[in-house]
Amino acid sequence: MTTAQARHWRSAADALSVLRREAVLTRPQLGRHLGLDSGPTSDLVKRLTRAELVVERRAPATGPGRPTTTVHAHPAGPLTMVVDVRHGDWRIGTCDLAGEVTIAATGRHDGTDPETLLDRLSARIAPLTASLKPRIVGVGVAMPGPVAEHLLAQMTMLGWHDLPIARIAPDPDLPVVMGNDATMAAVAEARLHSPHPYTLLHVVVEVGVGGAFIVDGRPTPSARGLHGEFGHLPFGDPAAACPCGARGCWTVAFDAPAIARRTHVPAEPDPRAWLHRLYTDPAPTPEIRATRLALAVDLGRGLAGLINALDPDLITLGGLAAHLRDAATDEFDRAVHDGLMIVHRDPPPRIVTALSGADAALIGVGLSAFDRVLDAEMLARWASRTPVSR
Repeated sequence: MTTAQARHWRSAADALSVLRREAVLTRPQLGRHLGLDSGPTSDLVKRLTRAELVVERRAPATGPGRPTTTVHAHPAGPLTMVVDVRHGDWRIGTCDLAGEVTIAATGRHDGTDPETLLDRLSARIAPLTASLKPRIVGVGVAMPGPVAEHLLAQMTMLGWHDLPIARIAPDPDLPVVMGNDATMAAVAEARLHSPHPYTLLHVVVEVGVGGAFIVDGRPTPSARGLHGEFGHLPFGDPAAACPCGARGCWTVAFDAPAIARRTHVPAEPDPRAWLHRLYTDPAPTPEIRATRLALAVDLGRGLAGLINALDPDLITLGGLAAHLRDAATDEFDRAVHDGLMIVHRDPPPRIVTALSGADAALIGVGLSAFDRVLDAEMLARWASRTPVSR
């Protein structure tokens, strides 16, 4: 690749990075993001269109003047294969350059045999990847626990440790990007708010508590990637032992066995679905109502502590967190207010329901996989339709 070609494809990689961050993007806006005048921007978009990386669509008219166009991921463009493993179930799909996810397969697991689960996932991914070659350029895997060095370090609620996730990839030449599901959901969430918050605190309640702190669209770095384990802050009962090895973890009060004991309702094989029903039941028993109130207060107090420590521009509630807040809104709001330092109360930061929905982790890990692979060399290979590998 010549120096001029390398420069062209580096600018293309920069343009696609902007496309992954912006939900709606006109050609002039793309040029402003890249610091390009209209002529070079037009040439760049034409080159990306010829390579089947982007497609333009006419934007709705907003007044007199020449109609403009919006830039979108090409329907035949590159894809990442994405996997989301949750407590009780899993999903496999594809993610395009704009973060659009298409679910291709789903299934359930009982959590007792993680190695067999990896084998099952690998067997499902292989034919899907083969059917989409050469469009698949990477694999992204989201897991409900801390991930470091291509291993699921610890999934406390199921007792999984040091699980070699990368081996589910069907091709050793395909790069694999892995991450904690709450962190990946936060990556997806950060791009959906306009204007983009510079700092975003995303807190997820599923079978426990997780989240991430996002700065300028990316998770804050850490020594081994084990950030965002908010559920293991000592906000809970100091006497309560957590499967992670610590005591007093915030997450313990939110796990299914603890809630089953408090509500006298037996937990079911899919704890997330069971908790969703408990949090949204329109006619709860007195025990369920009392439990929801107590958990809403716990959630509010914990968020106040995180706000005091991190000072975010925006807080988003993912997973079941918004359902839990809505089950006891007044108590939640009071707990947040009472836990905030005075300097954070006027006005307090906004706390809103996440926009990214059930596919948040898949979107985030798919976009993160693109961040890893989309460079000048890969795009040049894509444009020439030679096999893409790394």
